[in-house]
Amino acid sequence: MRADGAGLMQNCAFGLNNLVKIASLSGSASFYAGVSAAKDFSPNQLATDQGNTTAAFWSVGDSNRTAWFQAQWNGAQTMRAFFVGRSNLGQAATWQLVASSGGNTVYSASGSFATLGGVGPVQMVHVAPQDIQADTVKITVTSNGSASESYISLSLAYIGPVWQPVRNMSTKSTTGLDSSVTVNTGMSGAEFVTPAWMRRKAVVDHESLDLADVPVLEQILLLGASGTNVLFVPDPDADAPTLNLRSLFGRIQRGDLSNPYGAALRQQTSFTITERL
Repeated sequence: MRADGAGLMQNCAFGLNNLVKIASLSGSASFYAGVSAAKDFSPNQLATDQGNTTAAFWSVGDSNRTAWFQAQWNGAQTMRAFFVGRSNLGQAATWQLVASSGGNTVYSASGSFATLGGVGPVQMVHVAPQDIQADTVKITVTSNGSASESYISLSLAYIGPVWQPVRNMSTKSTTGLDSSVTVNTGMSGAEFVTPAWMRRKAVVDHESLDLADVPVLEQILLLGASGTNVLFVPDPDADAPTLNLRSLFGRIQRGDLSNPYGAALRQQTSFTITERL
């Protein structure tokens, strides 16, 4: 059951094939606060695992600034999950996505960056009810005054299919937080804490994977070795604020695979997903 009592939760989902990496990308005019002609301001930085490190998509004008990026492929692709993260947006920001094929809209959705309880991170996570076939996806975000800078920064993105194991993750799965802080202690014993970064993580324990899942488990092992980002969604059927709060986009590591139940042929392993900063 879900924690909110809304009924049975859907099996957890993993976005393992980021179609942004193979797309032709375009977007809003870019802005960089520094002075360097060598910087890459293009939306192509969204296709890297490290994310958009120098450019910010932006729109001058009022505090409602709107920015967009578009991914296009030569032919229709299968997709279901959409993610935009590591932004400078606040809880009031909103988003809209339009997926089309051959110039015709096949799917559209809109929502907010708000999270459950108003607690960060501020990110967009959307999982469609079923697979979509599209050759173009445009995602537009509006800050609604939530960005203190004069631009909208979009750093990480995922558009692609999801894999759901035959049986769901164990209730023994855990979440946590890594952080880097500097603590200075005064002569009086007072502590002064300077935070540097915080990074969420999840240890997803699977005790009853099916033999049909094994080929994907081997793929995940290779993704982890290459440092590729994946999208982890604990429950695709959760409400939007819960999706934004609990989903993770980052590096994945898979543990050893075992068969502890003998003749039952139930595979066991764990995944550690570490948020990409």
